[in-house]
Amino acid sequence: MLLKKKSILAGMMAAAGAVGFAAPVVAQDEKLLMVTSTFPMTSPTPYAESNAQMYSVWCQTYGCLGRYNYAEKEYQGILVDDWEVVDPNTWRFHLREDLVRHDGGSGPTTKDVLHSYDRVMNDPDSIQKNIFSEVETIRAIDDHTFEIVTKEPLASLLSYIFDRFIITSAELADAHENPDEEAAHGWGPYKLKSYMLDQEIALEKNADFPGTSESAPDTAVYRQIREAEQRVTALMNGEVQIARLIPPQLVSRLEGNDSVKLVESPSIEQMFLAFNPKFEPWTDVRVRQAAAHAINKDLIIDRFLMGLADRLDGPLGEQQICYTGPLDYIIDYDPEESRRLLAEAGYEDGGPEIEFMTASGRYISDRQVSEIVTQMLTEVGFQVDLQVPEYANLTAAMRNGELPMYYLGRGLFLDPSEPLSQYLETDVTQRIGYSNPELDALLQKERQTLDPDERCQVVREAAELIAEEVPMFFMWSHRLVHGVQKGIDWEASADGEVWLADVEM
Repeated sequence: MLLKKKSILAGMMAAAGAVGFAAPVVAQDEKLLMVTSTFPMTSPTPYAESNAQMYSVWCQTYGCLGRYNYAEKEYQGILVDDWEVVDPNTWRFHLREDLVRHDGGSGPTTKDVLHSYDRVMNDPDSIQKNIFSEVETIRAIDDHTFEIVTKEPLASLLSYIFDRFIITSAELADAHENPDEEAAHGWGPYKLKSYMLDQEIALEKNADFPGTSESAPDTAVYRQIREAEQRVTALMNGEVQIARLIPPQLVSRLEGNDSVKLVESPSIEQMFLAFNPKFEPWTDVRVRQAAAHAINKDLIIDRFLMGLADRLDGPLGEQQICYTGPLDYIIDYDPEESRRLLAEAGYEDGGPEIEFMTASGRYISDRQVSEIVTQMLTEVGFQVDLQVPEYANLTAAMRNGELPMYYLGRGLFLDPSEPLSQYLETDVTQRIGYSNPELDALLQKERQTLDPDERCQVVREAAELIAEEVPMFFMWSHRLVHGVQKGIDWEASADGEVWLADVEM
């Protein structure tokens, strides 16, 4: 047995139950928590979204294997009691036996695990197949024990699946034609009360979940408010109790407000520019480096983001697993070097024409940042066509490999293994279209290296290569600032998500 990990979330969680698709919840109960959301809410199917918020919501309702505790810096179980590495390709997990399904049914079993695995891989609505890209199979050992067998040794398996493998009931799926709408019952600390597409999601505390806290919200509502100004206004008007992701330019509106406090945390969401080598002029590494040299990250952070961001000079920051200090290869702001590289690449008489796509209102000041980047690129000779498509269209085109250049963030970037593979390993996805056999070999090697120190050295080698090749130019991770009504205690974590059992009202 190479590794064993055990944890119980006993005193840390809370929950309740009902399902429906009704009118918006109105804030009137003193134990009702209203939280703003900027993510799409496009489907009640727990496998049809792939973003940090919805993984968190479904993890708290249906249940997932567990979550990462940022304060303790360790993985902790939710539906599993403990787990161990049996051999380099086999991880064994033990399901808890003290849980009751929200409708009074039995606790989770390996039948439910296998059913959920099948849904991830074969449900036509699923967009989560990538979390099992390195998994050969899942097999039952007994009713409460299962093993995940990987194709190769996979040191970072937990980062792929732990809080994203949502477990749903096989029994309810057999009994209902549309179980996600007719019987959305799970085992998590909260129950799904209602789901209104692209409006709000309401959850109720599951009083039967072990360790339920009296101080946790009885009801919580994630209300979609994408515009930052509207989030701030809703908080100041008492319409919400937690306004997430307050951009630096609006922080001053909340400072000095006697009814509001600001809660700040670092972030594991890496903001980056992607240069897709399947499109000209990004086939030429010199042009990619020229674009990177043109961008003054420090200026943007200091003057526009008001210092509320941590600069990145590669894939890893201090919050990530395997961060071992600054890289040796760093692309600094150097507009003269940018112009020299463009001239060397054949653009001495005028920079290349490029299409640049960005979100608007999904990430902190995303459109405004992209406008500043556009100006900086223009100053060294690029001819930039900045476009701002709808977020759903933007991400769909990104996943299909249809974007030449874009500014986005990658959440859930705790462990670098899966995100780097997802974006940069040959043919894993089409998101950037980059292919480099040397990087492929390093990414494969780090996955197969179970010794943590040796693995992190390989990760560093991969990070150095990425920094030099620049298919992704990592910009910063935002300092996450949230507005919270006084009387509510919540310590925000680096993933920016609201784990409801951690909130005290």
